[in-house]
Amino acid sequence: MLYSELFARSLQKLGRHELTAAVEVLIERAFGLSRTQFWIRRNQEIGNARELAAFRRAFSRLLKDEPLAYITGEREFYSHPFAVNRRVLIPRPETEFLVEKALTFRPPPATILDIGSGSGNIAISLALRSKARVWALEKSRAAHSVLKRNIARFGLETRVIPILADLFPDRPRPFDLIVSNPPYLSCRDWDRLPRMIRNFEPKEALVAGPKGTEIIKAIIFRAPGFLHDGGYLLLEAGRGQHRSISRFLKESGFGEIEWIRDFRGIPRVVMARK
Repeated sequence: MLYSELFARSLQKLGRHELTAAVEVLIERAFGLSRTQFWIRRNQEIGNARELAAFRRAFSRLLKDEPLAYITGEREFYSHPFAVNRRVLIPRPETEFLVEKALTFRPPPATILDIGSGSGNIAISLALRSKARVWALEKSRAAHSVLKRNIARFGLETRVIPILADLFPDRPRPFDLIVSNPPYLSCRDWDRLPRMIRNFEPKEALVAGPKGTEIIKAIIFRAPGFLHDGGYLLLEAGRGQHRSISRFLKESGFGEIEWIRDFRGIPRVVMARK
């Protein structure tokens, strides 16, 4: 069988041409090829049966709608590859808005708390692009192990401190900045999600409760006790939540509230000052 035949037959089985890039990635990984090498060899015979079997195992997972990131064990975020598995949420491009905003503060924050760190993509990205020390807090023991693996992957053991706790550290200490991409979907939102998400990604990392704003509200009302005067809170939020969240922030004493819109024009990240 030629590489091009394997590629074409796989796409035919999927019946979904939006996954063309995913099939290409699986072929490249299974056979140890770069993208350029794949296209150069596309009309050559496949000679390694073990590598072909590896591709077929990975492709069978794609046929079951498993996200490519879980199949490959990696997802790029802010130009860096993070280890991921089904214990953690797959990092999304819109979360990069939160990281970009956090990096604009002048003076830059010296201490940052990342609530619900998951794979550590936010905490680690901030540590790589600044001199801050970041406390990465995660309540799931399974996700916490992925977090620690990524901290080690980037050699940040002295600057990103993993914490196993729920929402806030057990010992209060003030930070210059608190960031979070918390669960912000409602139970109804969850039921409407594509099967690829519902069947594979951790529900607890996505769903906050019946309204969707429950965890964000809890963070907002406790955050002042963990921020220096003049410190900032940065949160990612869901569609249609900006009015409620702005009200929570004002009730909790925050000012200078600013919303950043995502690629689709949705108010996605909110910044507020204590």
